[in-house]
Amino acid sequence: MEAAIEFSLRKSTTLISDEIGLLSGVDDQVYQLQNNLRWMSNSIKYADEKRRVSQRVSDWVRDIRRIAFDAEDVIDEFIIKLHLQRLEEQRKKRHNLGARIKGSLKFCFTTTKQLPFRHELGDQIRGINDRVHKLSNTNDTYILPLENGATFLGGFDTTANNSLQEKIKSRRAAIAREKYQDAANIHENSARQITDSLMGKEGDGDQKRLRIISIVGMGGVGKTTLAKRVYYNDNIVMQNFQTFAFVYVSQTYIVKDLLRSLIKHFSSVTDEEEVSCSRLYNCLQGSKYLIVLDDIWNTDAWDSLKCAFPNENNGSRVLITTRLKDVARYADSSCSTNIHELGVISETESWELFLKTTFPSSSSSQQLVCPKELEGLGKDMLTKCHGLPLAIVVLGSLLSSKERSEHVWSRVTDSVNWHLSQGNDAYKCWGILALSYYDLPYFLKPCFLYMSLFPEDGEIRATKLFQYWIAEGFVEKRDQKTLEDVAEDYLEELIRRSLIQVDRFRCDGRVKTCRIHDLLRELAILESKEDQFSHICSGVQELFLNQSNVRRVAVYNTADDAQNQEEHYFTECRQGITVRSLMFRGLHFVQHNQLDSLFGGFKLLRVLEFSGSTGQSTGRFPSLPKELGELLHLRYLSFENTKLEKLNTGYLMKLVNLQTLNLNLCGTKLALEDKIGSLHQLRHLYLGDLRHDITGTASTATNHLGIGNLTNLQSLRIEAGDWIYGGGLKSLCSLKKLRIHGCSSTHSVQISDAIVRLVGLKSLMLQSVNTLTEGVPLISINFASHTNLQNLLLKGELDAWTGSVSFPPNLTKLILEESLIVTDPMVILEKLPKLTFLHLGFRSYVGEKMVCSEGGFVSLQTLRLASLEKLEQWIVENGALEKLTHLEILLCRKMAKLPVKQLISLQKLTVNAIHYTPKQWLEAQKS
Repeated sequence: MEAAIEFSLRKSTTLISDEIGLLSGVDDQVYQLQNNLRWMSNSIKYADEKRRVSQRVSDWVRDIRRIAFDAEDVIDEFIIKLHLQRLEEQRKKRHNLGARIKGSLKFCFTTTKQLPFRHELGDQIRGINDRVHKLSNTNDTYILPLENGATFLGGFDTTANNSLQEKIKSRRAAIAREKYQDAANIHENSARQITDSLMGKEGDGDQKRLRIISIVGMGGVGKTTLAKRVYYNDNIVMQNFQTFAFVYVSQTYIVKDLLRSLIKHFSSVTDEEEVSCSRLYNCLQGSKYLIVLDDIWNTDAWDSLKCAFPNENNGSRVLITTRLKDVARYADSSCSTNIHELGVISETESWELFLKTTFPSSSSSQQLVCPKELEGLGKDMLTKCHGLPLAIVVLGSLLSSKERSEHVWSRVTDSVNWHLSQGNDAYKCWGILALSYYDLPYFLKPCFLYMSLFPEDGEIRATKLFQYWIAEGFVEKRDQKTLEDVAEDYLEELIRRSLIQVDRFRCDGRVKTCRIHDLLRELAILESKEDQFSHICSGVQELFLNQSNVRRVAVYNTADDAQNQEEHYFTECRQGITVRSLMFRGLHFVQHNQLDSLFGGFKLLRVLEFSGSTGQSTGRFPSLPKELGELLHLRYLSFENTKLEKLNTGYLMKLVNLQTLNLNLCGTKLALEDKIGSLHQLRHLYLGDLRHDITGTASTATNHLGIGNLTNLQSLRIEAGDWIYGGGLKSLCSLKKLRIHGCSSTHSVQISDAIVRLVGLKSLMLQSVNTLTEGVPLISINFASHTNLQNLLLKGELDAWTGSVSFPPNLTKLILEESLIVTDPMVILEKLPKLTFLHLGFRSYVGEKMVCSEGGFVSLQTLRLASLEKLEQWIVENGALEKLTHLEILLCRKMAKLPVKQLISLQKLTVNAIHYTPKQWLEAQKS
């Protein structure tokens, strides 16, 4: 709620500063609106919590919300009208259809005749100010101060010790890992029992049959955490299973997506390929496997997958987690001992987990102690968690950034008690979860609520999440940081508070993907509904327009008759004027006239996303209507995986505020013109596999695409083409991530020259147009000055591989494929001091011998050797690869022996998709 008011306040301030010359006669009303918004912002901090106590307060908050939304809408609509007026004046000027315009465009709008909607703006704002005045009279009567024990905590505690805050901030990534480990160490008895069930008993035929083992328990009790603990326990998985996979199911699932996720663990499969149970069956056949199916809600989900799991009496296991005991019984009714019911943790375990999350320590051996004066308050709050690990971790995370004083902890205790009294009876920990949300600062609340728009148990890419937040205006400018860096700070803070979970880390320790616990997602959905923040449709038939003022909508299409429902839906989508984010996922086919209705009705959109379903039935789109160009406020536009049939870039060029354009996997022919350079606000441009139809030749081209004008660009994914000759690539000084596909020898000079200048790059991928026949001499680039470059992927022949090769000094991840290197690459690569991940793929090295010298690869943790067809001998000298923990060998058929004994830190070994421990591999070689 606070965020909605702050956005309106920010927009009114921008309007005054940018268009002061056009507001003559109405500027007083705009200034008054600013003052009113400030008053609303201060008042709502208290009333927002109290609204659950009193219906009158709830009604008052609802009225405040409507005013804030209306103010934002009025300003946004005025900006659109102003923009259209200016475009019309420019058109008249170009075609001499009107009187000659003298001076600046802004000057020509200073009369009432030329700006007829100015007074309309004044009337609208005056009406809003009158509504605020009426509400302010009721404020003193019953809104302030708070009663019934509620106290506003205010998010970031300004009284907290600054050094403590800085210490916590510097250890965010480490804390995220530690919290998972702390939570994973509970339920010791259950972990041992499940381990025993997985291991089985040698010689017992019943134990060798395929067994379905279930973890059953209420939400937040730790089922997923326990399943992960068992799954990632190397001693269990590596010693007893050859193949394994972990997938999330959830309430809303698509069977083909689950099958595809499982198959990807065992073989390569594209999103376009058809998948089936029989294909998964073939992948698993002949191997001893462990499959984890997390969060199954009904028996239908199990029925859809069970035929894919072969029973070959080899000790294979399927581990499922579910809230419902009936589902567990149904999955394996033959043996009740396969069901492990997970209850809440004991008082002792609760206190231990509370200490670990509340007082994070830099040393695992350091004894954790709660100050005596706080122990009573801590244990009092802990009883409200009812032994639920999720609630304990959330509470501890909240307290970890607070001042360690009786006064502050007493305030938290009061708030816990009050929120608990207002909570959801279905969840005893609801008060704790609600408090964790209300304790957020205003700028983090919408970021958390935005998580409600994603599928349950869905994996979310951090970079995409940042783009959504920035497009919505949630991210504020800070110092010299980019908006993306600030968004990353926001995510890390939500993770530190245990409101978002890390799913995968990057090689450099930053968050790659994340997800939200289903209970916290339910909280986000509840709060979003209360604030009209967002609405989720499980299918396109569920028309959201009944929610008259909803601001964000996500439509997930999983129905069999999707196409018919889509046609009905798009016909009805005409009055979504208040919507700011609109996401369609899993679409199949859309008619051109349906898009007319869609774009014509959502004038204030900032985020618009279409994504087709995976597989051959992916969404097909016709050409886009001209109404697309009228979405002036649009910041994020994606047609990823939709098979867009035709794209008229003339409409795109009108989207002057566009920050992200994603056309990956569209498969369309795109006639890009120089005008793309007019999209000055673009920060992320993904053109992927598009075929660029660009007129002109290399000799006449000057600046194809106008790439050089996109000075705010952070990410670029594009096919190589004549546009490179324009030289604009070297001008992208803000570029952090670059991926160029289809490079040829004719482009090498221009690409090399540009990359040498792009010293701010953090990630670079170059792929040859024909990696088997065409050489791309990119290795001649001197990367010595690229101190920011951490990820490098080169796919194509490298024509210069000598001792003079200069790699980025801080490189952490390197992937080489089809490089056709003749001399041993390890001579150079083992000297990279920070390299932690190395992949030598298909025909990257075509020699017969490879040597890792003593003291080489001081940081390498993961090494993959794939399809090195001529490699016969790999020697690892003593003292080399001392930190290597993961080794994967695939299709290196001539290599008869692996130097496993020399790899002293090796934990995981995978050979041709079969997993071994080092001990197992050595025993297998002997036999």
